[in-house]
Amino acid sequence: MVNITPAPVPVPEAVIAKVAQEREAIRSRHGVQLVQGADEGDVLKYARGGVYGFTYAPQTLDCGLFAKNPYLSFEMHKLADNSIKLLAVVTPEVKQKIEAAEGLVEIDLYPDAYRNASELLVLPFENLRHLKAPNRDEGNKIKGFYQSA
Repeated sequence: MVNITPAPVPVPEAVIAKVAQEREAIRSRHGVQLVQGADEGDVLKYARGGVYGFTYAPQTLDCGLFAKNPYLSFEMHKLADNSIKLLAVVTPEVKQKIEAAEGLVEIDLYPDAYRNASELLVLPFENLRHLKAPNRDEGNKIKGFYQSA
């Protein structure tokens, strides 16, 4: 049996540009700098505040945080106050579910725009529950739950 990852579904250039621009604005608003030097590879929960980086394992605080943004990796921010944020792209329907959440709602998160997932969100890590490992066959989608504050 051969397991072949399907080619990515084309996403409109306007969506890709919008998400990229929003990422830059969020980094600026959060006051984070790209993790570098001796800090690169640090376990997220022990990393110093004020940094961001990329990981394939955002479902755990034991993930390493890296400067390189490989294909389909998730961006995570550790703010100066040590709070942790996951940047994820969701469908408009999931965005609406999160914004209207009263309790626990099921969510699908993507590292980048994928198919109809076009809305970049900043999710507080403490509000995420039961995140599964990414599914490479579906744009590195992570299934889990969002618990409203």
